[in-house]
Amino acid sequence: MAISRCCCSYKRATVIVCIFNVAAAFYVLDVLLSSSSRSSSGIPWRRRHVLGFSAQEALRIQEAHEIRRKVEPHELIDRVKEIQLESDQESSGPGAIRRKAAMDIVQRLRDIQSTNNQTASQALSEWRRKRLEAARAREAKQSAGTNATSDMNQELAQEEVSKLVELGWLHTHTEPPSLPVSDSDTGEILPTVTGAEVEDGIIPGRIVPPECHAEAHTDYDGVAVRWGLTHHTESAADCCQACFNQAKAAKPGERKCNIWVFCAAENGCYSPDIYEHKHQECWLKQADEPKLNFKGHYHEEYRQTHQNAPVVVPWVSGVIRE
Repeated sequence: MAISRCCCSYKRATVIVCIFNVAAAFYVLDVLLSSSSRSSSGIPWRRRHVLGFSAQEALRIQEAHEIRRKVEPHELIDRVKEIQLESDQESSGPGAIRRKAAMDIVQRLRDIQSTNNQTASQALSEWRRKRLEAARAREAKQSAGTNATSDMNQELAQEEVSKLVELGWLHTHTEPPSLPVSDSDTGEILPTVTGAEVEDGIIPGRIVPPECHAEAHTDYDGVAVRWGLTHHTESAADCCQACFNQAKAAKPGERKCNIWVFCAAENGCYSPDIYEHKHQECWLKQADEPKLNFKGHYHEEYRQTHQNAPVVVPWVSGVIRE
């Protein structure tokens, strides 16, 4: 009895295992069939079953998806991707190439600027040379003391002033100059001193009126109200006259000129700043308490530290006192 019962139990177990294997096989087949149906239609079978799509409707949806994919601008999308790739490559390129290109551009700009500055400097030097020649010619003619020469000098002076106004190097004034250019008693033209250098305290050019308080070999300090680098006059007297004109035309609250500094040296004047000061520069300055920069001669100690400094101060200055 015990043996028969054991055999029956083995048979039952075998049947149960077989039934389980058959059920598993059916489940695997169902999964495979559902996956193939999903791949062919593009819509899951279970989803079609839930949404209630028929086979014909599912086919139409699949065709709509295919049409949508066909009308997409594939060439444009590919081109955009290529452009993005090129831009990424350029932005990630070696930094040395970009720095070299930037340096080339900067160097070209500097070359252009230096060329323009050189051309302007040459034109300015040529214009100054012509003015100096005209001034010497007038001085030679004035020594003759003729009225015709005086009229011609006035015409030339007016032409040069007009030229200065056009170049923006001279302010215009509606009122005539206030400094005398002739003797009020005799009507004779005041004499001029020929030459371009200050020798023995004699200032070249038209006689400087006493109102200017001219001092040879002198350089006064002060705040510049008109830069001499772009302001030139024929003589120290004209520079003083420009100081009077500026003070007279100054608006309320503006600085009024009370110091004038003129470069009388033909080869230019020395100054410790970085600029090159040419002949006939006229600096207009203002100072409540004028102070001397240099007077007479540059000291030996100063010339040892400033090797370009001459022995004698080349500037001519004056302080206008009210």
